[in-house]
Amino acid sequence: MPISIPRLRKIARSLGALGLAAGLAMSGCSTITKPEAVDMEIYKNQTYANPFPSLEEEWEDYGNGDPYVLRHDGRYYLYVSTKDHRTGIKAWMSDNLVDWRYAGLVTEDPVSTGAYAPEVIYWNGWFYLYTSPAGRGHFVFRSESPTGPFERITENVGMSIDGSVFIDDDGTWLFTHAGSSGIVGVPMNGPADFGVGQTIPGPYLGHWTEGSMIIKRNGTYYMTYTGNHVFSKGYRINYAVSHDSPLGPYTVPVNNPLVISTKPDFYGLGHSSTVLGPDLDSYYLVYHNLTGRSQEGPPVRRMNIDRLVFNGDRMELLGPTNYEQPVPRGPVFADRLDGADIDEALWEAEETAGSGRIISKESTGPIFTAEYNLVPSQARAAALFAYEDANQYGFAEIESKDNAISLGTVVDGRRQVLAETKIPQDMDWSKLHTIRVERGEDRLRVYLDGMLRLDESADSFGPGKIGYLYEEGEPGLSYTAFSNHASGTSDFDTAKPLPGSIEAVHYLSGEGRGFSVRHPSASSEWRRSDGTAIKLAEDGSYSAALTEKGDWLRYAVNVSESGTYGLDLTVKSGAHPSAIKVLVDDKVAGSYKVDGSDHSGSEPWVKIRVGSLKLEKGFRSLTIQLNSGQTLEWTTMDLERVNEEKFKVEGVLEQASAEDIHGQWVETDGRYAGTADSDAKMYGGSPQWTDYRIRTTVKLGVDPSGQAGVLFRVTNESDFRDQVSDSLMGYFLAVSATKLELYKHNYDSELLQSVKISLEPNELASLSIEAVRGEIRVYAQDGKDPVLTYEDPRAFMQGRVGIRSVHAEQIELGDITVESIAVK
Repeated sequence: MPISIPRLRKIARSLGALGLAAGLAMSGCSTITKPEAVDMEIYKNQTYANPFPSLEEEWEDYGNGDPYVLRHDGRYYLYVSTKDHRTGIKAWMSDNLVDWRYAGLVTEDPVSTGAYAPEVIYWNGWFYLYTSPAGRGHFVFRSESPTGPFERITENVGMSIDGSVFIDDDGTWLFTHAGSSGIVGVPMNGPADFGVGQTIPGPYLGHWTEGSMIIKRNGTYYMTYTGNHVFSKGYRINYAVSHDSPLGPYTVPVNNPLVISTKPDFYGLGHSSTVLGPDLDSYYLVYHNLTGRSQEGPPVRRMNIDRLVFNGDRMELLGPTNYEQPVPRGPVFADRLDGADIDEALWEAEETAGSGRIISKESTGPIFTAEYNLVPSQARAAALFAYEDANQYGFAEIESKDNAISLGTVVDGRRQVLAETKIPQDMDWSKLHTIRVERGEDRLRVYLDGMLRLDESADSFGPGKIGYLYEEGEPGLSYTAFSNHASGTSDFDTAKPLPGSIEAVHYLSGEGRGFSVRHPSASSEWRRSDGTAIKLAEDGSYSAALTEKGDWLRYAVNVSESGTYGLDLTVKSGAHPSAIKVLVDDKVAGSYKVDGSDHSGSEPWVKIRVGSLKLEKGFRSLTIQLNSGQTLEWTTMDLERVNEEKFKVEGVLEQASAEDIHGQWVETDGRYAGTADSDAKMYGGSPQWTDYRIRTTVKLGVDPSGQAGVLFRVTNESDFRDQVSDSLMGYFLAVSATKLELYKHNYDSELLQSVKISLEPNELASLSIEAVRGEIRVYAQDGKDPVLTYEDPRAFMQGRVGIRSVHAEQIELGDITVESIAVK
């Protein structure tokens, strides 16, 4: 019987401890391991950068909008929207998600004129293409090849744009499309049979919402969706999570938007698709950005690909990036078996009458994912893994005559079936199908055509070779591969781009390389064999903790530009102070105090600006080491570019450019007023400003109405008629006739606090705002004590300043003075 993974790792840990300090090992302790050098060259060998350059034969003066990528039989196929008034749908092929070659027009049906957002799925030998030509309903096409020709099999089936198909583990189908009140879900009875739609609870961006796609991972449904208008700088991607059904209800995690950038050189990011990476474990998000304008008016769009990572229910994009990233890694072993001859350097093969065995010469690690593409026909065909010899292996077997798939072992020559499940009766075994075997830390999962069919304990399966065993006929074999990752373990070693967010649990793999803990935890809820202290947090993600002085966790990062970065940790509210060191490339970059004791509100976690550090551009290792006896528990680490130089800027609004002025403003004697029919905004300053004091004045008329006030810590501001009105990320202190109200905007609006205030009509009143770390203090009329104080547990820590007038009359705002506040 193969030794189980937990047992293997316990043995390895014990042996290592004995070799270093036998007494400590016997008592259940270990010494702190000195960090091994991390080879950062592996990240530099091959790189790419977003946005992708023009592709061969792409639509001229149009680009690649609404990109959708299908992965099939080890290759990738890209489909994009068709330029208005042009006919046909174009496709490209790739083996690695980076190098694309033109595959031609996959259809030239006249109804494909101006085809919006084509998507293709594979099912039971057929490829089905869904598109909404010029936004006028949907059509379904079908082909036996991903590159066509696709033939139309329906008339117009109606429904709004951006149709997407999801097939669940039980074989049920769902069609989603755009809507004015959110994403609409339409149950299906097959590839071209649509039921009645309903708005799905949760995925909604406050206005027009489009570009939906669902994936299922470890039993959780993740939906990505986009809004509000494809031509706006603030076009963005959100995600939502459901545990019950692809029809929801969905919850929207706090780390949204998932993708947004309104920078002058990188903006309008949206309409994504999600695809499995070449290493069989990672996921990538494919989306477009806007650039310039075409001769016909609409912006040109370019394709982008960035890495997704997962931490329980939380999904993060490592980006968005528009600088060099490592090319997606491929599998450890891969080959195609659909040629005339088998490569004897890779395989050992033997055949007898009506049966055969093909075994790889290379073995997997103890954690692995293996993929098998085959046409079973009438043969009994098994995908082999954990293969030691002809008497010791695991198998996932298709029994085409019984329409079943089984999981089992052969131990000492004796065959045992551990689990079996029936397959839908309409399965056509004369077509290509895919078996996927994931051997994680605890579970072994078997997928058929992307559907999870078997989920069993992994204890019976160890490392070994992969291959095929067949009887009663010969199956057709194709792409076959394995990687030494499963269930997202590749997320640990990928380089995290900075600026950006790093999940605490995504430290590098390997003791001495990615982590070292003096007292290994016996109750960790993830990455159990590491012995690190990991717990499930309230939002369905995981936290990590360092419990002993000298314990450390190390991460790989990709710094986009040299400079000073603010360091934020999201820690337990009320946690006692602890001390840490941060090492960059194994050299101490700073020592910090992390104190959550002053934060004991209703939120279980609080984001704290613990300080700043200098980082040089390039691929680096970053280590968090506990420097005190007090436990540090945290969920995420955020690093953003900051300007910590002392400054004072007067007349900020006078310096505003035309791009910074949104809506209608009237200036009188150095004061600014909006109009009753306008939601007007004006911005100034730097997005790298962090802790500062804002001074301005406000003047109310005799009968003021609406709201006007100060914007601060603003990033990703946008202005477009078809977007939500609160198209920015930051804070708004609003003044009305009787109140001060503090709002938080994240492309929506949340009222944080409100206080009554009385200002004399037609008199200038001073207004001062201090934003320091996560605390906001507001002073009025030169008072020494704040009239409003608020501490945000998920604070925006930096950003620009400005003013806003929301349909206000008789409310005037003075120009703004901003000065830095030094914080130790």
